[in-house]
Amino acid sequence: MLHSSLSGKSDFQLGKPEKLHQPGLQDGDSVINSKWRVIVQMRRMEGGSEAKTESQAEPRENVEERTRQEKETGVRKSESETEPREEESEASEAIERTLSNLLGLAHPTDPAHVMQFHIQYDEAFIQMCDNIGPCQPVLSSYPKNEEGRSFQKKWYEKNPWLEYSPTADAMFCFSSRLFLNDEKYTSRRTWKTEGFSRWRRALERIKEHSASEPHMCSMVRWNSFKKKTLEAAFEVADQVSQAAKDKERERNRDILSRLIDITLYLARQGTPFREDDETLSSQNQGNFLELVELFSKYDSVIKLHLDAIKERQGPGKRPLVSLLSNRSQNDIIKALATSVRRVIQTEMQECETFSIMMDETTDVSHTEQVSFVVRYVHNMEIKERFLQVCNVESTTGDALEKLVIALLKENNLKIDNIRGQGYDGAANMSGRFKGLQSRIQKKNPKALYVHCQAHCLNLVLVESAKSNMCFVSFFNLIEKLYTFVANSSKRHSAFIKMQEKLYPKQRPLELQKLSDTRRACREAALKTMRKILPAVMQFLEEILQQDPPDSSAGDATILLKSINFELILCLEISRPIFQVTATASDALQKKDIDLAAAYKIVDGVLQSLDHSRTEEEFEKMYEQAREKAASVGLDPPSEVPGQARRRRVPAKFKFAATTATADDHAFTTPQEYYRVKVFYVFVVTMTQELLRRFKGGDNSTWEILNALHTLTVQENWKIISTEAHQAVKKLCQFYDIEEEYKLQTELKVFHASYTCPPPVSVASMLSVVKENNVHLIFPNMTELLKTYGTLPVSTATVERSFSKLKLVKNKLCTLCSEERLSDLLLLAVEKDVPVNHSDVIDIFRDMANRKLLL
Repeated sequence: MLHSSLSGKSDFQLGKPEKLHQPGLQDGDSVINSKWRVIVQMRRMEGGSEAKTESQAEPRENVEERTRQEKETGVRKSESETEPREEESEASEAIERTLSNLLGLAHPTDPAHVMQFHIQYDEAFIQMCDNIGPCQPVLSSYPKNEEGRSFQKKWYEKNPWLEYSPTADAMFCFSSRLFLNDEKYTSRRTWKTEGFSRWRRALERIKEHSASEPHMCSMVRWNSFKKKTLEAAFEVADQVSQAAKDKERERNRDILSRLIDITLYLARQGTPFREDDETLSSQNQGNFLELVELFSKYDSVIKLHLDAIKERQGPGKRPLVSLLSNRSQNDIIKALATSVRRVIQTEMQECETFSIMMDETTDVSHTEQVSFVVRYVHNMEIKERFLQVCNVESTTGDALEKLVIALLKENNLKIDNIRGQGYDGAANMSGRFKGLQSRIQKKNPKALYVHCQAHCLNLVLVESAKSNMCFVSFFNLIEKLYTFVANSSKRHSAFIKMQEKLYPKQRPLELQKLSDTRRACREAALKTMRKILPAVMQFLEEILQQDPPDSSAGDATILLKSINFELILCLEISRPIFQVTATASDALQKKDIDLAAAYKIVDGVLQSLDHSRTEEEFEKMYEQAREKAASVGLDPPSEVPGQARRRRVPAKFKFAATTATADDHAFTTPQEYYRVKVFYVFVVTMTQELLRRFKGGDNSTWEILNALHTLTVQENWKIISTEAHQAVKKLCQFYDIEEEYKLQTELKVFHASYTCPPPVSVASMLSVVKENNVHLIFPNMTELLKTYGTLPVSTATVERSFSKLKLVKNKLCTLCSEERLSDLLLLAVEKDVPVNHSDVIDIFRDMANRKLLL
């Protein structure tokens, strides 16, 4: 409460304390003195309140009786009873006199006063110093020493803890003086009690002290003390009332506010606004006008507005501004999009650095569209925001570079502030020589390119599906079964009826299509096939038994013969593995995920693959496949596939170096063959692809990413390892950080002082920094964490905008302009950005000369 009475904001939180000016604190002295005198008076009142409380709580009759007895017996209180209270009162009065004397001085928090007045660092004195702030007088000139050097006021700017004592002509550390009272730091008196006045080495000693462990510990304690006072100050909030608006202006703003809600609802749902015929006689005037009419049945403001419009529509009457025309609708959409875009731009300007993500698609009108998304860390939270979509005629690296530069300029962003690029693996995007990423890196070497991690995982699945002939045939058969059923409505209907017959209590399922670009399709297709495989076989047998034969009976025969034990075994092998990768893919597509968390997810997939690569796990899968095959009337092969038909090699060539290969191994059982040639090959291929795509980088980008990842490993900073030291050195060189030792100290002190919630990631470390407000204590570490969090993980947000594009621009709405399409997509994608109706109305008002009062 004391803090809230002296200052509305935390000086430490703002980055530097409020400066005290000469002479005599003319601006702030009267305010501080008056408030502290009130506090001193309250402390005096507290001393006598305890004695008064006892007499007030006692009945009046008892007081009179005790007084009469004292007079009769002559009993008086002994001196031994009054001495402690008198001593306590004298000590309290001494503290009050000291504080009052300090407040009367020009610089109440001057470190020299502590020695002069023999002040103890008790809670009252620390509280007073914290509220007033460090002693930082701004003088016209400072005393010069024998060398002609003096203290410089510009040193305050980057060192909010720095103090200057005019009395001692020396500088001190505010946080060390108040909060560094441990026994092990008693020998460090320079910055606490003695002061430093050798101005030739001032900058060197300031830099050395700011990077020291004792200073950082004292800053952490000062920040914790400040946080407690802030929590008390925020309990009392001032209520600000708004002046009443003019009656007509208020009514118009109420009407427009409701129209904004209708517009926002339609835009976020991706629903069309207008219809071909919007006249009064039309049965369907479009979603916008129909919703306005629906609102009028339940909202008096809209009803009165529509009634007024109808009254002014007669001949000879001046029409009323309705705000319902197609131009007004477009202006409201533009105003809403401008408001949302301003919120995003404001956040990006506050955080400065950001990453860009882009991808291309073709819309329903066969126009090439490029979606532009940015990623940044604002308020210690990772955010990904869609900015706009635009048409492109060419998708070469040069054309995309010009497009990126134009988009950055349009959104008031600088190319030098880009820290990351996220694209897919197309050559025009990821090319090392003429791709977009290489062109951007030539202009800004710090703009690291990160291949979409979700796309990389999908490529791993594509390559593993081609690992051996069994899986190639398996996935081809799954795709052919889907095509056979889905390409004919007659066959599809018969398939649904077969499921209803076999599974009367289960909802019929659809076979899923396989795709090399859709990430979750394989897991869904395998899951569905495993559930309804008996229905698929019964459906194919029913087609073969039709008389006269169906035209598709030949295809059904081939498909039915292809369903064998090998297909069921591949289904049992791939299903659990694809379940793990599907979960990992979903996690990698989250907006707030960072690369540190992505690496841990990939490590989890690798551990799962390593755990499954055992004979015991394969035996379980083989037994499940045997039971599944027996339930549908299939038997496992009795001979090793392909081994009986193999041509025997003559004995003289059998052990030649040119012919002796691993394929010459003779398998004794089909189970051994499937374990070695199918299961192990599938798992090993997937493991190798994961390591190659996620761990096998050998370029400079991977070196920086690995160095950044070292920041999040707590074990590296208990005792700084060689790896951690090399990582810090590399990061300081790449990001132009001069204070390498200070960065190491920041990381060591941070990991020793705070515990991040597991699993430790960039997001969890940033949340600790935000919660404890320590970004000023660990500035270099915080900036690197923000940079690491800014780097993109996947382009899923870009692809989500393409899903909205199909809703906004469909076959019935192909004439939408590029600007209107971009605004509608922004409102549909960024639903969580708050919309201030008052700001939107002001933007709408300023877009044109309105006849309406707004």
